[in-house]
Amino acid sequence: MKNPFIIPILSILKQHKEGLAEFDIIRELKSQFPDFCTLAKDANLCLFRQHFLVMNALYQLQTQLWQEENLKLTISPIHIRIDFSFVKSDKDTEQDSKTERTDVNHSAEVKLASYYLNWQEYTDTDEAEVRSLLDNFFKGIQQPKKMNEAYEILNLPKDATYAEIKKQYRALASQAHPDRGGSATKFIELREAFELLAHNK
Repeated sequence: MKNPFIIPILSILKQHKEGLAEFDIIRELKSQFPDFCTLAKDANLCLFRQHFLVMNALYQLQTQLWQEENLKLTISPIHIRIDFSFVKSDKDTEQDSKTERTDVNHSAEVKLASYYLNWQEYTDTDEAEVRSLLDNFFKGIQQPKKMNEAYEILNLPKDATYAEIKKQYRALASQAHPDRGGSATKFIELREAFELLAHNK
């Protein structure tokens, strides 16, 4: 299925020849297309769908630009750009014709492209699955050692409630805020600790 956001994304990439982040593309699409902000009632599911539509369009565009225009579209969350300096050689064309290259077929990029080009992933993913994805992600970063460090950074006991965590964070963050002469590093450390503990409550 052709993604309706391919043309707007191509236009955005044209305006930003130096490249830009996925976040910037999403922000541009939100400003151009109000319906892009209402893809689901649940905020997390809406964000998942926005992300999926952008990545699907980018991977479709990547294939089209490579095969038809000999242009390379690099895709990463923080830097997406069309590389006009890259010239596709005869060797690249030969390799394109070899579809059974195991090293490429098992690479992370090919797996990502395969996921985002499968529209069923978009339609089958619901609020519960997005919540599960987020919970699994946070469980991965909520190692006991990191949790203990977060309590220490905020000078809190391990049985602190969400309200206590939030109150303590605000007090410490106001002292450490760079606008008030504090340290940016300390401020970010406090925010990281707060995010980690708040999500766990």
